[in-house]
Amino acid sequence: MSVSLMLVNGPRTGNASSGGGLASPLSPDGHDHPPWREALGRGRHETTLPCAHDADWGLRTQLYTEICQTQALYAGFASRTAISHKVLKHVPVSLIRDLFLEFSAKTGFGACELSKDDLDAVTLDKAKGGGVKEGKEFFLMRLVQIIVSATGNEQLSRDMPAKKLLTDVILRHHLLRELYRAAFSSAVVARSGY
Repeated sequence: MSVSLMLVNGPRTGNASSGGGLASPLSPDGHDHPPWREALGRGRHETTLPCAHDADWGLRTQLYTEICQTQALYAGFASRTAISHKVLKHVPVSLIRDLFLEFSAKTGFGACELSKDDLDAVTLDKAKGGGVKEGKEFFLMRLVQIIVSATGNEQLSRDMPAKKLLTDVILRHHLLRELYRAAFSSAVVARSGY
C-alpha cells in the first residue's frame, strides 16, 4: 500500500470547506469585499441588534433559560411563524402579534377582541403619521387583558404592564408563554363544553 502526501509550500488559501486556511479576500463571485465589511471568519456572525443581556454572564444565562423554556413550550405547536433562537433573543412585538393571530385562527382565542387597526398599529410606519411605540403599547396592554379574562389570573395585569413589556425581553418571554397557555386552555374548554 502506498501513501502519497502533498506538502503545501507557503500560506494556505481558500475557505474551510475546501481545506481550511484563511478567509479569501474575494467574494464567491470573484470581487473584492466592500471595505466597510471585512470577510467574516469561520464561525463568526454579524449581529443585527445589540442585546443588553449579552453584557453579563448572569443576564445571558437568565435570557437563555427563558429562550429554552419558551422553545420547549412552543415545540409542539406547528407554526408558520419562525420561532428561532435569534428571534427569541429579542422577542419583537410583531412576533407576539403574529403568534396571537395564529392562535386566534387555530383556537378562536381572542377572536374579534382586537380590530385590524389595532393589529396594524404594531408595525405602522412613523412616516405615515403613526406612533409605533403607542401602537405596540396598546396592543400589549389589550393582549394582557385578553389573557387575564381567559385565565382569570389578575396578577398578570400587575406583573406585565405594557410600558415594561416594551423594554424587558424577559417579560415578553413570560407573555409568550402565558399567551400559549391561555390560547390552548381556552381551546380545550371550548371543545369540552365546560
